[in-house]
Amino acid sequence: MREPHILRRLGDLARAIAYRQALIKHECWPRARLEELQQRRLAKLLDWVTQRSPFYRELCSTDRMSQPYSLQDFPVMDKKTYMKHFDEIVTDPRLRLSQLQKHMAHISGDEYYLGEYRVLTTAGSSGHKTVMVFNRKEWSIQEAASMRIAAMMGVIPFSMRRPTIVTIGSPSPLHDSYRLPLSMNVGLYRYYVLPATAPVEELVQQLNSIQPHVLRGFPSMLGLLVTEQLQGRLHINPSIIAGGGEPLTSELRKQLQVAWQNPGFDIYGTQEGLRAMECNPGHGMHIFEDLGVVEVVDEDNRPVPDGTLGHKILFTSLFGFTQPVIRYEISDMMVLAPEPCPCGQPFRRILAINGRNDDVLYLQGRTGRQVAVHPVHFWNVLESFEDIRQYQVVHEPDGVCLRLMFEEGNGNTASSVREQLARKLHTLGVDRPSIRVELVTTLEDRSRHMGKWKNIISNVNQQV
Repeated sequence: MREPHILRRLGDLARAIAYRQALIKHECWPRARLEELQQRRLAKLLDWVTQRSPFYRELCSTDRMSQPYSLQDFPVMDKKTYMKHFDEIVTDPRLRLSQLQKHMAHISGDEYYLGEYRVLTTAGSSGHKTVMVFNRKEWSIQEAASMRIAAMMGVIPFSMRRPTIVTIGSPSPLHDSYRLPLSMNVGLYRYYVLPATAPVEELVQQLNSIQPHVLRGFPSMLGLLVTEQLQGRLHINPSIIAGGGEPLTSELRKQLQVAWQNPGFDIYGTQEGLRAMECNPGHGMHIFEDLGVVEVVDEDNRPVPDGTLGHKILFTSLFGFTQPVIRYEISDMMVLAPEPCPCGQPFRRILAINGRNDDVLYLQGRTGRQVAVHPVHFWNVLESFEDIRQYQVVHEPDGVCLRLMFEEGNGNTASSVREQLARKLHTLGVDRPSIRVELVTTLEDRSRHMGKWKNIISNVNQQV
């Protein structure tokens, strides 16, 4: 049975196609022209919010701000503060958090709120969920950005038979990895969304039946599917593979190359509207700067030079006028490329995302002070063992627990894993690190209701 709002969804997608054509032009612009567009859109956004958002109108009055506004005049917003002031930040007075939460409790598909809004929420892996609201125009821009990503991978509407795209992501319609494909499954593409929370055996059966042209998913799930393909249970031959939501490591790229002769594309995105995509595998991800402003900053919100690892990023959406996202704090630790991409696109590139600052574990050091251990140190050790299928690092009060899933029959290398990690932590200054290894057949964590994997977990109240 066709959904009663199918005509609205078709209208949203038609608008998205038009927006996509405009986005194509920006990809060929010189950098200076892109920056001019960015500044015009930013000025329009800041003028809008200081008139229509009670929160920013009061801020403008209290701080006696005047045009032209500077982005740095506006405060940094962490998730907790943002949600505390949600009702004052939004520019439509009909949007109230309490009512939106009631709406979210009953969403089962692509329902509209008040006939014109789509409501989502972040996964909350950092401890705080953010509710996000998009009107139909803003959602069409989200769809256009999704089409841009598909085109950068070689999937271009009307240039091929209707491609079959499988996304293995969140099972929740409150997450965009579910909601975007669902809203766009009305013509250009044939979309399937399979839940990352499903048993691998069930996913294998469905994929064998669907035979996707494009396979997208969390890298942790792609790693499991590689094993299924190499062991002869999965029989698919996707021409395009993409990972997002988690680090797409060099080791996983090698495995994808072996299984499907394809190293995979890396995609970066947030529920708030930040999007980035590789032009070619391994070349870094282009930030869609015609749709947002990204500031890479240190712990004190000071900008860091390109080529330097930041402590977090501040994101400003240039198309979110219903629910302004201005200097919104995202805990991803990012490095931007200091030079332009050889492909000629004017967008800056993300060279690396080295985890989230809330994934840093603080362990007791030999000098008596705590040592900050970045997640990359765990990744480098654990991903050097090819027979580890999946892992979690759990920081407990009595030490570090490694929960490891090995290829069948290969668990005898567990002691080597422990020894190598102990040496690494010792070189970092950790005092007699206690490391326990658990061999498991399945892994679950607090984020799995959204399908997104979290492989660094702390059960300790950490202090720097």
